[in-house]
Amino acid sequence: MSASDPTRKARVLLGAVFTGAGIAHLVKHEWFESLVPEQLSRRRRPISAITAVIQIVGGISMFIPRLRVVARWANIGLLLPTLPAAVDQFNHPEVLRRTGIPRALAPVRAVAQAVVVALTWWATRRDIG
Repeated sequence: MSASDPTRKARVLLGAVFTGAGIAHLVKHEWFESLVPEQLSRRRRPISAITAVIQIVGGISMFIPRLRVVARWANIGLLLPTLPAAVDQFNHPEVLRRTGIPRALAPVRAVAQAVVVALTWWATRRDIG
């Protein structure tokens, strides 16, 4: 695998993003907890904490070739179940207003998550070096 390998660059980018997001969940936990859908409001804190751990483990795993499969499933396993929260925010823009996120970004989150799922799958394939 060469340094110019696009999957390597994607893993570095994804690893940094997932790890950073996990740390942000711990540092700014109240803000991230406010993004949890109302139906799960009684479990906001543990959901946010578990999300942070998964993001940090998944992010760091992107940098370790032997843990690439862990990275794939941790990150994709986190992104897919949170798609309903993105849809909920699109359907209930007042949630976004409370967090300071512009309403126009509601559909962007769901699309971005789908793109990150595909990028994670591609970057962690077994047939790469």
